[in-house]
Amino acid sequence: MLAVAMLRAHAAPPVRFLMLENRTMPFGLVVPGPNGRLLLAGGITKDWQDALARELGRTPAYVLLPRKRQDMAVVQKLVDLRCFVSPDWLTSEQVELYDWPAPFFDVEERLVGPLNGKSAESIDELSGVRIGTVLGYNYRNLEPLFADGRAKRDDASNETSSLLKQVAGRTDFMVMRSLDFEYQLKTDPTLKKLRLTPVVISHFAMYCARPKYSSVSLRDLNNAQTRLLNAGVLERILASYR
Repeated sequence: MLAVAMLRAHAAPPVRFLMLENRTMPFGLVVPGPNGRLLLAGGITKDWQDALARELGRTPAYVLLPRKRQDMAVVQKLVDLRCFVSPDWLTSEQVELYDWPAPFFDVEERLVGPLNGKSAESIDELSGVRIGTVLGYNYRNLEPLFADGRAKRDDASNETSSLLKQVAGRTDFMVMRSLDFEYQLKTDPTLKKLRLTPVVISHFAMYCARPKYSSVSLRDLNNAQTRLLNAGVLERILASYR
């Protein structure tokens, strides 16, 4: 079976995964490569997509682009799969560019704040505060506060930069995935003065979306994903970053 899988991997073209170039750990370790190109060197996204490519009998290739160029990459047929994406982030026209298998992963974003600073128990208590966010990200439950000026949005290029602002006291709160904060808390003792608040900003399912032109069939994608999940591959990947 291994020999057959290896023959299939050599016979089939690589599966091209669309990736954000500003991913940070634990989801992605992006490093400079030859000729100034960025490379995905590690993280949850790489571990899962490498496993998915192997299950499909293909080798993985990564197309790293800024968020504003990702949709054009699909229009230009430069990628085969776009994993770790939610249809909630896209317009209805963009959603129609893809086939959507079953979701494989749930993500929660919560408000992070100072351990001994302002407290917040609900979104209604955020009037007059500055909230650290990531440029280009949509925070649907916070948009009404930003729109009418009740709260100030403070953008950073990625979650790590936003976290540094929070540590420095430049924002009152910030939005971060719970998994990211728990990982960062293990590796950076300066974060012990911060805490996850009870305020959940969003909870959404993550998908490996298939552009309709992709050489990976929806059936093959669903089957490969199901086999990996049933084998506990995702749980083991996540456990290694917790």
